[in-house]
Amino acid sequence: MSLPIYKLSIAGLIITLAGCAASQPRWYKEGVSREQTRTAYAECRYEIGMSDQSKADGQEMLRYCMERQDFRLRR
Repeated sequence: MSLPIYKLSIAGLIITLAGCAASQPRWYKEGVSREQTRTAYAECRYEIGMSDQSKADGQEMLRYCMERQDFRLRR
């Protein structure tokens, strides 16, 4: 294998692995579009923002709010 092709192969592998490592969990609900999921998430964040909570409590409330609407966190 020539040196430029080898370097490109290594670079491609690094980019691929970095993409896999950076994937974040997402909220998911069968039959619901990404836009509808974003809307539900925004509504939950708005509700939580109206309360006086610590960041940790806010994260727990966000999880509860989304799960209450039958969303599940998927990796």
